[in-house]
This record gives sequence, structure tokens and C-alpha cells, in this order.
Amino acid sequence: MISVHEALKVILNQISALPGEEVGVLQGVGRVLGEEVRASRSVPPFANSAMDGYAVRWEDVAQACEAYPVSLRVLESVPAGYVARRRVLEKTAIKIMTGAPLPKGADTVVRVEHTEAVGDSVRVKRVDGRGSHIREVGEDIAKGQIILEKGKVLTPADIGLLASVGKSRARVYRKSTVGLVSTGDELQQVDERPQPGKIVNSNSYTLAAAIQEAGAIPVTLGIVRDKRKRLAAVFKRALRYDAVITTGGISMGDYDLVKEALGDIGVAMQFWHVAQKPGHPMAFGCIGKKPVFGLPGNPVSSTVSFFLYARPALLKMMGHKNLFLPVIQATLEHEIQKSRGVKEFIRCRIRHEGERSFVSSTGAQGAGMLRSLSLAQGLIVADEEQTILERGSQVPVILINHHDRLQSEVGF
Repeated sequence: MISVHEALKVILNQISALPGEEVGVLQGVGRVLGEEVRASRSVPPFANSAMDGYAVRWEDVAQACEAYPVSLRVLESVPAGYVARRRVLEKTAIKIMTGAPLPKGADTVVRVEHTEAVGDSVRVKRVDGRGSHIREVGEDIAKGQIILEKGKVLTPADIGLLASVGKSRARVYRKSTVGLVSTGDELQQVDERPQPGKIVNSNSYTLAAAIQEAGAIPVTLGIVRDKRKRLAAVFKRALRYDAVITTGGISMGDYDLVKEALGDIGVAMQFWHVAQKPGHPMAFGCIGKKPVFGLPGNPVSSTVSFFLYARPALLKMMGHKNLFLPVIQATLEHEIQKSRGVKEFIRCRIRHEGERSFVSSTGAQGAGMLRSLSLAQGLIVADEEQTILERGSQVPVILINHHDRLQSEVGF
């Protein structure tokens, strides 16, 4: 039986990033940039006004004040998107709106609040300084400057940045596709009439949602009954995708046939059991470079195993460097007992007092109790050698609902 950290190392050592693809920039948000981007133009591309006001010559207004305002003749008014037709000459001004190009001859902008319009002239009562309120060419971005590094996870601001330099498409790492197979004679679809001895295939929904949340594309291949040839046929069909995830059928029962069926299609399994709870029957193998995850059938076990193993692997396939959910230290509010020899992940609630965090179990920890995971904000991590977690002790907690705060190390 393999440890959690050994299992994770085995998996990630088998994973490589997928090839890149070119997409429209709006389709790139949240994805990993597969190229270094240099600006093909300066931003702003021309000197422009940062304020509504008047474009003037500094030498004409340098002495302006409330007691002795300076009067200038207004030549024209220039809104954003237009260029002045005339040049600012001695004792003249051009009214200008925010974003409009700075007229020739002007070197300063006076805020409209510091002026008074009088007929076709303007009185300047105050100036903030030579060159004030002008956005110079390349003030934000210089032509040729590196604006985004390869490997950057694109944010909405990055998308706007790409657009600002005229880049409507970007090369990003491809989203991984995941063939998702649910196994078991006991399963039925969510909208079927309840039948004796049957349960709803909730794993398919939980895992498909988790795959989507990770940024990958789930392809659900339905429910496969516990027949070895049928399992092998569907597993083979699933190999057209970048990764395969199965649920159920990997324990030691008479009808747990997933191991044999995967072997039938040439999957080389790396391990079948991990020293953890929940999720002890957790399998991983490869066919070529394609990863295959055999997750347990119990809902909590399959979801926790996905968080621990499949999710980091999918993120690595999509070019991410930060693969792991964040971990905090928190104070345990009650004693917890556990079995020696396994690393246990205990569903918990988290509350905060100032800068301190406190955790308590969500209650009964059965592997089939999905509501306990729905109620949880985290997973308390208890090491293999521990049998009692004492009240008041500091414990590591995986934050399961903070996917925007990933870290580069496992953290527990």
C-alpha cells in the first residue's frame, strides 16, 4: 500500500502539459498563457489629456492664480476620439476632454475646475504644474515591452491588456478533456423512478462539476454495468480523451471488475490502494502517456480522491504551476479519534476570530455521506501515526472552496 505523498509523486511524474492552441482572448480567461507576449504598439499610442480641461502653453499660465487669473482665447473644443485642427499659440487654449490627443503647441492641461469660461475665452485661475494631466506616449506600455510572461494564468485585466496592444488572439495551453465513467449495477440516472436496491449516480454529477471547476472538460460516458467485456469496451472508448476517470468497482468484491477490464485494454496500473481515509481503494495507471484514475464508488471517497490526485494532474496538463489547494493552520475545537496507519482527511467547518482560525468536524464521517462534504469548508489532515487529535491543538486544514488560491507545494 502506497502513502498519499508517494501516490501523488507517482501521478505527477507521469503528467506532461498538453499542446497549446490559439483562441480568441475572451476564451483565454483563467487559462495558462503558452507564449511570451510583447507589445506591438505603445499604450497610450499618443499623448492625451488625463482630465477634462484646457490644453495650454505653460509659459502663458505659469503665473495664474485666483487673484490674478490669466485670460486665453479658446480656439476649439476637442472630444475624445478626435484630433485638434489647430495649434495652440501664444495666449490661446483648446478645450479638451479626457482621452483626447494633446494638440500641437500645448504642453500642459489645466483642469476645468480651475477655470472660468467667459464668452470665447477662458480664465485660468490655477495650474497644477508644467506638463500636468498629460498621459505620455507609452506611459503604460512601451512598444516591444514584455507585457505577459509564458505560464501566466490569464485574468480579466490580462485580457484587456492583450486587447490594448491589438492582440485579439492568444496561444494558451489546451483544456484537458476527461472521459468520465460510472460503474455499478446499483446505479440509476437522476431522473429515473427510484427502483429497489438502486441509488442515483451522483458521482457523475459531482465529478463532472469538479472537472469543470478545475477548468477541464468532462465528457460523461454514462453508467456501465458490472460486466467485464462491457467495462473494457467503454474504457477503450474513453481513451479518446486526454484523461480517464472511473468511479466504483475497484475494491475487493466479486463484482469489482474495473482492474481486470482496464488490464484488458492495456492500462499499466501503478497502484491500487493508498494509505488514506476516505479513499483507500484508489487506483492509478497509464496507457502510453494518458492517465487513468480509478476512484472509489463512495461519493465522499471519490470526491476527496479527485481533489487530492486527479485535480492537480489535470491542472498540470493544462500548463499550471500551482497545483494544490491552499492549506492553513487552525485550532481544533474538539477531540477527534482516528485509526493508526492511514492519513485521514476529516470534513470540517471553519470559523475565524480576527487572525485565528478554528475548525470542527461536520459530524459523522461516513464515506457515503455526501452532505457532510457539502457542509464542509475544509479537510483536517491527520497523519498516519496519530490516533488522537487533541482539542486546542493546531492542525493543517485543506481549504476545498478556495480554488483561486492554489499553491505550488502540497502544504500538508
